[in-house]
Amino acid sequence: MASQSSIRAVLGRFSASLTQVAYFHGLQQLMSLRIISGELRRRQLKIPQGIATRPYTDRVRQIVFDRIVGRVPDARVADIYAGVGTMGLESISRGAASCVFFEATAEVHHCLKENVQLLASDVPTVCWKADVRYTSFVPKGVDGILPYNLLFFDPPYAQCSGMDPGGVLSKSLSRLARPKVSSQDALLLIRTPARFDLTVPAGWQLQDCWKVSTMKIWNLVKPDHAESEDPKMPETDAVDK
Repeated sequence: MASQSSIRAVLGRFSASLTQVAYFHGLQQLMSLRIISGELRRRQLKIPQGIATRPYTDRVRQIVFDRIVGRVPDARVADIYAGVGTMGLESISRGAASCVFFEATAEVHHCLKENVQLLASDVPTVCWKADVRYTSFVPKGVDGILPYNLLFFDPPYAQCSGMDPGGVLSKSLSRLARPKVSSQDALLLIRTPARFDLTVPAGWQLQDCWKVSTMKIWNLVKPDHAESEDPKMPETDAVDK
């Protein structure tokens, strides 16, 4: 009969193997990041080498788009903290009319531009290397893509505290509620870690919150007669591409 120490050793090796399988499954999914549905289904997205990004997994993306399916066709999308463009390009694949991608990290922004040029060259888009903390969200000299009516807001988890009352990202979210920036029927989806509790910023109200895996996806809409202004911000910003 096997000793307890032998059994523990076997179980330890088995557990380590499962962990390794899970790791390589996640790595494989990241290395093969792709559009999951629509006209661009199965098209691969370029990702930067050596830089950590946190895109929505296929499973989470499918859950999100299944729940907003009626809002995507002809939508004017803002993909904020876009990374390589996962959510905006998924929206375009499913019939969105336009998208403005916001991504400030230079290497990631380079991949984003290549993905958009390759997959969405016939759709009105802007790849904007803007600082989300301070931008007006209104690109200067670009027509026909505002006000946004579908917005994805996906800050790095380490920056989520900036959405606390008075925080720099809370102010950014309030600027997104300005009538020139987003329509009265707009839907704003914010992704945070599951442990984070969002204080709804001025100009928005909470419609729903989905707990998916280890994250929350907050659904914000505008209350009746919503209006939010920040006099310190310009009405438009020059686009740094």
